[in-house]
Amino acid sequence: MSADKNSLVQPFYTSLQRRLHWLVLLLLCVQFGLQWQMHAALDAIERQETLSFGQFLVTTLHTWGGISIAAIMVWRWQLRRRRVPPAGGSMPAWREKLVLAHHVSLYVVILFMALTGALHYYLGWQVPALWHHRAKWLLLVLIGVHIAGALSHIGDGNTVLHRMMGRGSLR
Repeated sequence: MSADKNSLVQPFYTSLQRRLHWLVLLLLCVQFGLQWQMHAALDAIERQETLSFGQFLVTTLHTWGGISIAAIMVWRWQLRRRRVPPAGGSMPAWREKLVLAHHVSLYVVILFMALTGALHYYLGWQVPALWHHRAKWLLLVLIGVHIAGALSHIGDGNTVLHRMMGRGSLR
């Protein structure tokens, strides 16, 4: 590409895309932090006990946190479909395909977590609860791979991590 064509390419994620990325991370951390208290509250519900205020607060935060994450992920997917910056370096095509598959997997598993959690909590279905519990471990692995992948961009000649952090662009 000539310098003129490069000037037309926006090499950074938008500020909104970056903020939503980090908001999802924050909300996922809260979700994982609430999981043990959520299990205790669900056990109380199964025993038909009245929830304490704390248990009610935990179930409310956890369920609405999951719904919020799902809504944000749908929004992020729509934004991503409209604008994904180019790789910005010498990333081979096979690696770009692997990265895309990984990102799609993150979106799918996070949405699956929200769906199975809602089916269990709101409809009382037990099978989704089992899948919700199992998917949490898959999500942790995917997040670990995501972090490792992000760190692998340090010093490899591309600007992926730099662009995600938003250096040089406030759009």
